[in-house]
Amino acid sequence: MTTKRPITPFTLGVEKRRQHFLRKHAYAESFRRAGLDGVADKLKDCQEIQVLALCQNCGKGWWIIEKCRQRVCPLCSYEVSKERSKYILAITRKMKYPKLLTFTMPLWQDDPHDGIKYLREAWNKLRRTKLMESVRGGCYSIELKVKDEGYHIHMHALVDSDYLPYQKVFSEWRRILDIEHVEIDIRCAENQKAREYVAKYTAKAAGYDTNETAIVKWYLATKGERLFATFGAWYNAKLEELLPEEQVFVPKCICPYCGKEGTVYLARDGPYVYGHEIWQKIEAYLVPNGIWGKPIEGVKEILEGEKKE
Repeated sequence: MTTKRPITPFTLGVEKRRQHFLRKHAYAESFRRAGLDGVADKLKDCQEIQVLALCQNCGKGWWIIEKCRQRVCPLCSYEVSKERSKYILAITRKMKYPKLLTFTMPLWQDDPHDGIKYLREAWNKLRRTKLMESVRGGCYSIELKVKDEGYHIHMHALVDSDYLPYQKVFSEWRRILDIEHVEIDIRCAENQKAREYVAKYTAKAAGYDTNETAIVKWYLATKGERLFATFGAWYNAKLEELLPEEQVFVPKCICPYCGKEGTVYLARDGPYVYGHEIWQKIEAYLVPNGIWGKPIEGVKEILEGEKKE
């Protein structure tokens, strides 16, 4: 049974979105040349393929747009960046003195995973110093840029603190890294416009503007790494806890036909939901009875018969 189909006719939309699609296909070709066909296939199909969804309760099926949700996807990372910006902006509204801190370190020429770990450990050491006692919490994102000679790894941290002396923070960061030349930046977000800027800057998708010639290297350098985290007063804070009640929207997976929640699954996952043998019996009913919002008679009877057995 077919569980995928191309979206036709397909409209690219506005110019910016068209550029995202072009870059997505360029990325897919780069991964294909590198022998990473799995990543390439997901990128190629993202938002250009529909997949079959089914409801366990009413047995109806419909098509939904496939999203790869990969960090290297220009389309998905852009959407994640927008949602994260909304999340960070909600955090800044709860802060009394929001500040954006940027910390850099020398060009990293060894394993990039070690470089990310090194930067995170240096940040944790800085947070434990007396100088940072006034920091009530916040969030940070780690950004990695691929260079010819190595990796430029740095951090953007959004913190709530009434006063942070630049020279002392600079000296402490230099001491922790044990190098002479370092760079830091501290900016205050005193008004709404400034808060929106730091939220957008902190949420920026690190892989979004990576050149297609370096995307595979960036993917391997960041694979499995957590590049965004919250801490202190906002550790694991949820968006619905940060926004006013009237602004909270929590998406739910609800069947559009029977209205049941938590009963929707993708047809490709059918064998894992029911088991291979039961799914073969269900699949026999899906094909002749149609799968576009039509009742699939017999599915419930199959499941009830399996329970009796």
